[in-house]
Amino acid sequence: MDSLTRAVPPAPTFAGVVPPARFVAQRGFTLTEMAVVLVIVSLLIGGMILPLTAQQDLRNVAETQKLLADVGEALYGYAASHKASDNRPYLPCPDTDGDGRENRAGNACTLQEGTLPWADLGLGRQDAWNNPLRYRVTAAFSNNANGFTLLSSGDMRICENAACTTVIATAVPAVTFSLGKNGAAAPANADEQENTDGDTDFVQRTHVANGYDDVVAWLPTSILINRMISAGHQF
Repeated sequence: MDSLTRAVPPAPTFAGVVPPARFVAQRGFTLTEMAVVLVIVSLLIGGMILPLTAQQDLRNVAETQKLLADVGEALYGYAASHKASDNRPYLPCPDTDGDGRENRAGNACTLQEGTLPWADLGLGRQDAWNNPLRYRVTAAFSNNANGFTLLSSGDMRICENAACTTVIATAVPAVTFSLGKNGAAAPANADEQENTDGDTDFVQRTHVANGYDDVVAWLPTSILINRMISAGHQF
């Protein structure tokens, strides 16, 4: 074999020697970039929270409306199962001391308005916002010596606004209502003030409009009388 075709010996290697690694420079986020990311995340979270809050408010309104419908049925049932001294039906009085039971002074109500006598009706005491339900009843429908008759007339009105320029219902014997999400004890809204001023006018209107968020329900006299006749009461 001549010198031109002679094999070239391999390069020597050394056991345990690791070739040096290749270093790649890595660039991190700057403070400005982090701030931009945080702002974007905050906007996304805020955009999700607002719709979720609105959805929860709608669920609470629907739950409270259903509760008030149940209250109405319980009031019909109470009147159907209770007879005054003259054997006519009567409605419960409001609870005025917070124990869930109606309060009377003799045969008449201690007050015509207070909280719902939830224990007497076998219901929960609070609305979806954990506030007590309010209740007002006409004296002619709540006296347990002289129950109501076909000629009895309620003394309350349901209106669309505080001025009562549009009346929804008249001669209402009983009203139950929730003070809504704000649970306003001293509301700034005139329509909510109408529901807490102790008189016989109440406002029921679209929810969360101009600060109004009350939920109001009432017993129509005609339905109340028909329910009593169906239950076997003689007038």
